[in-house]
Parts: sequence; structure tokens; C-alpha cells
Amino acid sequence: MSHLTRRGLLGAAAVGVPAVAIPALATPAAASPLRHGSRFQLELANTKDFHIADFVAWNNKDMDMQRHYHAADVVVEWGGVITEGVEPHIAAMHQFQVEVPDALVVTHQPNVARGDWTATIGGIPAMGVRMATVAQWRSGQIVREILFMRELPSEEAPRPTARPSLTLTNPDDEGLRRAAGVYPGWSCAIHGTALGNRTVTFARREKGLIVEQYVFAE
Repeated sequence: MSHLTRRGLLGAAAVGVPAVAIPALATPAAASPLRHGSRFQLELANTKDFHIADFVAWNNKDMDMQRHYHAADVVVEWGGVITEGVEPHIAAMHQFQVEVPDALVVTHQPNVARGDWTATIGGIPAMGVRMATVAQWRSGQIVREILFMRELPSEEAPRPTARPSLTLTNPDDEGLRRAAGVYPGWSCAIHGTALGNRTVTFARREKGLIVEQYVFAE
């Protein structure tokens, strides 16, 4: 199944749901020093919770668990569609899983976490695709989720002409790497502000040079 079909399925679940104005992306929350401080615990908990939301809740089609990990007022954005509230998002997930019951997420790699934001690339072998998710968290629940459904070949990846609207860079912390797979050197950046026309770039740097990069569009 192509990404276009998947986008169509997700969008279909939002029919009749009023679109809301796209909010600006908030800077990752500042906090105390990393090592076992409040930001370390925040980034660790949010990354682990997202692993559970995909590997356990999504793969087991457990919508009650999805309600646990998504705030009642969650805003979800994909393919030019915005939904407000957890129930429209639950409806979209349920409809998609009825259509593609074997679409299990089996990998999260790379993982990026900074402050109250996380980002990851999820692998779905049954569909032969990967997708990127950027999420903002509040008190253990996702309050904003942006889905990038289409991975771009390197020759199609646009060259950014403006500063990113959001940039997340992993801390160099062995504890986060070992506990949640948050590897140093990785970052992600969202480019563009128009709904449906944004891209997200995941890049790994060594000694200041990009050695690995993946780009996704909405």
C-alpha cells in the first residue's frame, strides 16, 4: 500500500471534523542540567512512553491505551488535515487498522528527544514504508503530534531556504542512549510553516559533518 493510500485513509477519518488554525511550534522546554535532573527524566519518560504507544498500544490495537498516552485536547496534523481532540484521532487510527490490520510498527530509529519534544522514524514492514512522527508531551501525554508520511529520496529532498520552525538535538548522554535509544549526534528539524507542505529532516553528525540523513514530507 502506498503512502497516498495511507494518507487517504487517515484523512477520511477526519471528514466532518472542523480544521483548526495551525499553531506555532514551541521551543523545547528548558529545564535543569541533564544528568538525572528533571530534563533527563522528562526526555527518558517521553521517549519510553512513545515506544509503548507504538509497540504495545498501536501493535495490539488497544485504543484505551492510546487514550492514556494522548491528551484529551491533543492536536494531530497529517497531510494537510488537523484534528482537535483525542476521539477524532482514535477514529482515524481505528479506521486505518481495520483497513491494514498487519501494519505493525517494528522499529523506532533514530530517536530524538529534547525537553518536552520527541521525534522518531517508525518502520512498518507490512507496508514497505517508514514514517516520521514529531510529538510534544505534557504530563506523560501527547498534546501535539505531527505525522510525516512520505520519505523523500535524496534527489527530491528540498534545500531549506529559511530557518527551521523547530529544531531538536539529542543531548550527549549515555543514560538516555542505554535506556531509550536516544543516540548522541542525531537531530531533527522541521522546515516550513504551511500545513501539508512541511518537511522534517533527521541528521546524524560526526565532528560537525552530516554523515547520515533522512527527509520526510507530510
